[in-house]
Amino acid sequence: MPRGSIARVMTDLHSLPRQFWLLAAGTFVYLIGVEMVYPFETIYLNRELGVSMTTVGLILGVSLIATLPMQVVGGALCDRLGRRPVLIVAIVGSMTLYIGLGLTRQLWLIVALIVFEAAFGWAQYITASNAMIADITPPARRAEAYSVSRVALNAGITVGPLLAAPMITLDPSFRLTFISAGVICGVFLVMVVFLFRETRPATVDVVSIPASFRGYGEVLRDRRMLVFCLVALLPLYGFGQIWVTTPIMLGDLHGVSAQMWSLCLVVYGASTAILQYPVVRRLGRYDHMLLLALSSAAVGLGMGAAAFAPWPWTLACMMTISFGIVLLIPIAATVVSSLAPVALRGRYMGVWTLVYMGGYALGPLLGGWAFDTLGGRGSFLTISGSGLLGAALFAALRGRAGRPGPTAADDAASALGGRLRGERPEQAG
Repeated sequence: MPRGSIARVMTDLHSLPRQFWLLAAGTFVYLIGVEMVYPFETIYLNRELGVSMTTVGLILGVSLIATLPMQVVGGALCDRLGRRPVLIVAIVGSMTLYIGLGLTRQLWLIVALIVFEAAFGWAQYITASNAMIADITPPARRAEAYSVSRVALNAGITVGPLLAAPMITLDPSFRLTFISAGVICGVFLVMVVFLFRETRPATVDVVSIPASFRGYGEVLRDRRMLVFCLVALLPLYGFGQIWVTTPIMLGDLHGVSAQMWSLCLVVYGASTAILQYPVVRRLGRYDHMLLLALSSAAVGLGMGAAAFAPWPWTLACMMTISFGIVLLIPIAATVVSSLAPVALRGRYMGVWTLVYMGGYALGPLLGGWAFDTLGGRGSFLTISGSGLLGAALFAALRGRAGRPGPTAADDAASALGGRLRGERPEQAG
């Protein structure tokens, strides 16, 4: 890259507010803890506790589906109480699950912990962090900001399994790994409590924000938002199976062990971390629906090919999937933020989290059943078909969920970002 281009990139990154970089750093720490547990959760349930894949799918899928209403509550609380309290609840929810998994082998208690985390953990983090990023970045920078956040997230995805692999070798019961993950998440909790500031725009009058669930009526009347969310379920169905059915499928068809699966996750995380920022910076100015179509196709084709590609070609499939996710998550969040009125930004992000986690839940819920019924290759061909259908529908939506221009609320968000950077009002523009 030419020196001038590097200088422009560094200048652009430096202009993002301090609060954003704190969130990115905390996300990195949080995801180290999350990825020390989540990729091995199905292996633990299936191989250590002897739970069938259909039952594993039901446990994970039903828990996510049953707790989806909590994402609606989380979005409303983001609007009324702020983003920071919801972040605190999310981290505590994750810590409860991970430390609990390390302390018990009773299936009923594990199920209760999974349900608790599904309601109060990771999903609430998505809503609060997405709203926080939209609060402090102007529309033209949001895709870039979401992609930087994903770089931090995927760096954590890379480091987490690297730390987990030797711990699993040292303690095959997973207890050491799970408890260590909970402690690492606690570092992020300390950061939020002592270093983070609330970012909900001060220009929003809390009294004017609709109470309870009434504000969701406006979201439900937004047909562009609803259609977009329905189409997004298709690639999310495949995304939801990366950590659930994929390790079992690779083990059955290609003899991939837990340690080899760790290597797959390292390749996935590293590929995503490396590609995330330059790909979105380069392509983010193009039509977002076409980018989402490309991402849906990449996820579907990568997942389908993994069922047929023997080791080590599996690693190439993981890289294809990572390219799809590089586009899918930040571009989708950017589309939702562009559709959301500032006073209802938390609710729009709550609905997006509901769809995100709902599609994610379809992975284990239907994927576990499809795996036991159709076999590894058959079930993963359905994932491929889902991704390709999503690609076609996203392309058909081109121009129907466009990117609206800046509003007064967006100007306020830009000013807020300037205040968090310590700029004077005349510098924030």
